[in-house]
Amino acid sequence: MAFAPISKCSRLLATSAAVALCLSLAAVSAFGQKVEAGRIVGHIDGIAVDNSGAHIKGWACQHGRPESLTVHIYANEAASAAAKGIFALAGKADLDEEPAVDAACKDTIGRKHRFDIPIPGAILVKLQGMPLFVHGIRVVGNVENAAIAGSGTTKFPDAPPVRREPASYPHVTGRYSSLDEHPRVFDTREELQDIARRASKQGTYSSGRYAALADRVHRDLTAKVDWDATYSGCDLEIYLRGFAYEQKPAYGNDRSDDELRAAMHGKPGLAPPHGSAIVAARAALYAALIKEGAAQLPDAPSASDAAAFAKRILLVWADHGFRDGKGAFRRIDESYCDLRPDGKPVVTQFGTFYGALTHSRGVIYSVHAQDLLQGIGELSRDEQQRLDAFHRNVFETIRSIHNQEYEIDRKWKYSDEIYNNQFVGHLTALLSISRLLNDQEDFDAALNGGDGALAIKLPWIELFDHVIYGQNDTPLLNITPNMSVDPLKNHSAYSTAIVAPGEINDRYRHANPAQTIGYPMGSLQGLYMTAELMKNVGLNAYAYRGSHGQSLEMATDYYACFAKYAGFAKVIAAENSRKCPDAQQYYGVIVNGVGENVLIGAYRFPNDENLIALDGSAKAELVHSVFSLEPILFGKWRD
Repeated sequence: MAFAPISKCSRLLATSAAVALCLSLAAVSAFGQKVEAGRIVGHIDGIAVDNSGAHIKGWACQHGRPESLTVHIYANEAASAAAKGIFALAGKADLDEEPAVDAACKDTIGRKHRFDIPIPGAILVKLQGMPLFVHGIRVVGNVENAAIAGSGTTKFPDAPPVRREPASYPHVTGRYSSLDEHPRVFDTREELQDIARRASKQGTYSSGRYAALADRVHRDLTAKVDWDATYSGCDLEIYLRGFAYEQKPAYGNDRSDDELRAAMHGKPGLAPPHGSAIVAARAALYAALIKEGAAQLPDAPSASDAAAFAKRILLVWADHGFRDGKGAFRRIDESYCDLRPDGKPVVTQFGTFYGALTHSRGVIYSVHAQDLLQGIGELSRDEQQRLDAFHRNVFETIRSIHNQEYEIDRKWKYSDEIYNNQFVGHLTALLSISRLLNDQEDFDAALNGGDGALAIKLPWIELFDHVIYGQNDTPLLNITPNMSVDPLKNHSAYSTAIVAPGEINDRYRHANPAQTIGYPMGSLQGLYMTAELMKNVGLNAYAYRGSHGQSLEMATDYYACFAKYAGFAKVIAAENSRKCPDAQQYYGVIVNGVGENVLIGAYRFPNDENLIALDGSAKAELVHSVFSLEPILFGKWRD
């Protein structure tokens, strides 16, 4: 850690008596301020630069007051100078202090006047080298909001390296191969046959998962759920719960079953559907595995019953869902809304761009279900055309909202946050729909960018290059700044001044213990899904390297380190993560979502000893996960 003392006084702080004397003198000398009741006093101790970034330390208070002050940090000049300074950021002097500061503040009650304020890298890029001023903001009275001691003699430290954009992004090797037969998106017929063989072999992991899949399809088929209910309004929360995502709680306001039933015009006495697209994909997968040779287990549904069930769900949504008041498909952002519990829309600077995320989460499963059903000959020509039209409409909706959201987010002060699981979801959906429809132009647009009306503003190759960090990489800077240098006290975002190879940009999310690794793992799983469909297209995403050498294997290995030392579904702490690079930012968070990616990583990277060693414990953990029957990556594991 580099620490820059700002005066001879700060080097004398060896005894409590010296501390009291030194701090009192500093308070008096700062810009001629006098120690009078009610005045602002304080001292800048210095700037620390370490793995958590640059942060300024010191103390500030209003003489004789117990309240913690807000402090404003300026560059170039004090706020009260004739030529106003440049406002940088605000912070709070609310940390515990030693008796000497109590004495200097004349405070025997509050005793929280120290500060340790992170300075975001994006601010340092603009202000590095400029004189730094800290102003304490009064809590009572008409006294001046004064600059504290050390202001003007301290300087903003050097900015961290800025990540350079490559002249062009590497392309995925291989060539698009058109294919008339199904399945052709996430699975091939040969893969389904292999999974069916493994599922029929007693004692294998696949046989246990296949039995669980059969049981789940049976429970879905016999559940008192109105699977014919759909939604055609504007409320995105209902699409999320009814069509796209079955787990509860989901996002937003999490509509109750009564609210869902009313909105979806459900039948009395039956529960509304949750995650219809995922339910259909599980049933279609089960039917396809039986058709390819898996045994039908006792008391389990037949292939034909499961296929009819999946088809029923898909067609009712294709024919009746996502429509406006005139019966037309809702294809633009303005057609959707995010409603509060009182029925009023939530309005933000980003519009209702959750529409692309919501639709993406569900449509990858409806694509998978249609692809599997066509592969086993369960769709008539008319049914295929209706589902093709549905998926084409969803594609255009996601493309439109994706491009709008990208344009607005790039102008936002935290623009680097667009490289996240949400946009990974968009592209997984766009790539899967275009492959389902065998549309090479749209597939290339989602992968490489495209031109004109087909353009995808944030294509897969650019997203990949920003989502995963590579060798000798530097963090993206336009991220929500840290509010504390301590990750355990910092919400809802936290990031470090360094990044390790394989870290995922989504790591800055830090609102709760399940989020910080959960979101990166969502991004990584989406990238694995796209790698699977690219493999079936003729492109080798598993060998792909970004402009910084980053890869899927590198990212999986990075997060597998926490699974190895802290444990799957365990909380990360200093004592159990010392061997994992850049671990500080993950203290207090749960190692969640890692198991799913370890399994497919060990399957697709069979020479990776780290992943192979974790394969068994990942399987044991995943059996108890609510995501253990995820249908797109089902069977993509070692037996």
